[in-house]
Amino acid sequence: MTRILGMADVRRLLTVEDSIELQRQAFLALAAGQVTAAPNGWLRLPGELRGWLKLLAAHDAASGGLGVKVLARFPNNPPGRNLGSLLLLFDDADGTPLAVMDSVYITAVRTAAGAALATQVLARPDARSVAFVGTGALAWYSLLAHHHLLPVLGEMTVYSRSPQRREAFAERAAAEVGVAVRPVGTVAEAVAGADIVITATNSPEPVLVAEHIAPGQHINAIGIRTEISPDAVAACRVFGDGREETLQDGKFSVALAAGAVREEDLGPSLGDVLAGAAGRAGSDDITMFDSSGVAVQDIACAVHVWRAATEQDSGTIVDLGATDVLAG
Repeated sequence: MTRILGMADVRRLLTVEDSIELQRQAFLALAAGQVTAAPNGWLRLPGELRGWLKLLAAHDAASGGLGVKVLARFPNNPPGRNLGSLLLLFDDADGTPLAVMDSVYITAVRTAAGAALATQVLARPDARSVAFVGTGALAWYSLLAHHHLLPVLGEMTVYSRSPQRREAFAERAAAEVGVAVRPVGTVAEAVAGADIVITATNSPEPVLVAEHIAPGQHINAIGIRTEISPDAVAACRVFGDGREETLQDGKFSVALAAGAVREEDLGPSLGDVLAGAAGRAGSDDITMFDSSGVAVQDIACAVHVWRAATEQDSGTIVDLGATDVLAG
């Protein structure tokens, strides 16, 4: 039988703190060759809505997770409602559907956790200040993940095109996390002097360009692939979440198509760095984590949620393939 889990269930069963260790293990499994994944699939809709569907499927031999995530993004929708996502988890021994769960929350927390891990291993050891470009779910959960994993981080700024949203982000950070975030009116003002820059936007045009960035910075590029200009990508040593995903779907892919970088310019993937590969070479390096999304990130979270839900008997049980279809 199959367990159906809504967003409230998933939120309760998966914390930001949980997701950080789950992502660490997922990236390490990817680096160790324990993950079998299909190429990410895309259906881009024509017209001004800029909507698309994305399919991510993988098997993680380390956790036994087998599943697929379907993601629908409509960037013109209001913040917090521009993403729809479902995750299907299967038994990797016989294909029985184990769970169908909301994956909007999973997408946000796993992306944020991956960014925090990238900051931990790629930013300068003395990094203390953070700039957020964007104020949506990815930016908010990145704040939470960084605050948990790297509590030494202090000075923070935030930019959004909407003055109301950047003010609201700062007010929420103070009220719920106890950290001071300074809202500012331009990207340049946000990132000037920042040790860590987190871009989390749906912008079809670059919001971060080469003139914004400075030696020694670390950039977590976690929004859509057009948010970073090719010249900014070319100025960085880029580390992806998965090599093929970065080459096909990442900000690096846009720079590659523009001729600003070569394939051999792409550095090791995050899992390789977590496993001991060389990351930042010097204090003046500008490092970038290019987060385009790898399926094992979602599968790791889904297995955790399903196991916790089974233990606590959460969600709704339905028959989705458990009965013999040939039975009368």
